[in-house]
Amino acid sequence: MSDTSKPNATPDESWGFLHPECHGQNALLFFSWDLARTIEEQFRHHAEAGMGQQLHEAQEAVDRLLKQYVMIQANPKAFEGQSIVLQIEPAQSDEQGTPILALRTSPELEALLLQVQQLHRQSATSLN
Repeated sequence: MSDTSKPNATPDESWGFLHPECHGQNALLFFSWDLARTIEEQFRHHAEAGMGQQLHEAQEAVDRLLKQYVMIQANPKAFEGQSIVLQIEPAQSDEQGTPILALRTSPELEALLLQVQQLHRQSATSLN
């Protein structure tokens, strides 16, 4: 989703919530991309910190992101009153119990995100 193909693009321009088409169903797809980027950036920026601090920083960033989508009224029915809670859990498929990041998304938001991702995959497949 990065907009680095623009010759004079700034890093902020690649955030979905800044995109002029970030509303309605589009906002859900932009949010998915922004959410992944937000979490990845926080863990990278705080790589030297302990896991608890990394999780705390990432949670605060996710909360800010969700509030940003509410503030711009990207899709009020989808974002208002919703939550995403980050947790570290042991991987069940890993014998060593390597910790993984789990996202506990409110059911309404999770259903909408899964739906829009499925539609996006279907439209991408039909273009090939």
